[in-house]
Amino acid sequence: MEARNNMNRQILTFLGLSIILVAAGMAAHAQQPVMSEKETLVMKFRKLTGADNVNLKINVSFDDTKAELVAMVDDDKELTDAQKPDLRKAAVEAYDRLDNQLKAFLNDRPQISRLSEIAVFKVYDQAFSEAELRELIAFYSTASGQKALKFLPTLSTQVQNEFQSMLIPKLQEFITPKSTAESDQLKQKIQETKMKKP
Repeated sequence: MEARNNMNRQILTFLGLSIILVAAGMAAHAQQPVMSEKETLVMKFRKLTGADNVNLKINVSFDDTKAELVAMVDDDKELTDAQKPDLRKAAVEAYDRLDNQLKAFLNDRPQISRLSEIAVFKVYDQAFSEAELRELIAFYSTASGQKALKFLPTLSTQVQNEFQSMLIPKLQEFITPKSTAESDQLKQKIQETKMKKP
């Protein structure tokens, strides 16, 4: 039971193997017989806002499992030093088989895409009612909504640039006299030090 819990934790550990999935929403839903009204609204909203592709990065490592398998050999007091090298090799081979099975599971794109679409729908389902989705679709279908869609991704950069253009002159105005005063004091100390007799 402990080993199974460790394995479950390790599967969820985000390290090592990197898989990037782009799940086309329509392909995943095409395998389902009929979409509910809310699923249809979510799909329409996602397409309208350009969020119809899901980008997932899944990082999974079994490195802890590899260490545990090798430790099973190394920590066994009944094994001789002569027996351990072959068993260590068998432990590494067991790890390699597990790692390959994990990669095959994660590379099953239809299954992973279906899971990602279910996750996406769940997030939208919890965030918006059908009425809210209809309102959002109506708004983003307008020229103003489309303009907002183009504007919002640039908002943070625009605000940062504007803020810096306002801050830098104020910062220079604030720091220049203080910098000059500090510089003058240091020059004075240098002169006083030079004038002192050793």
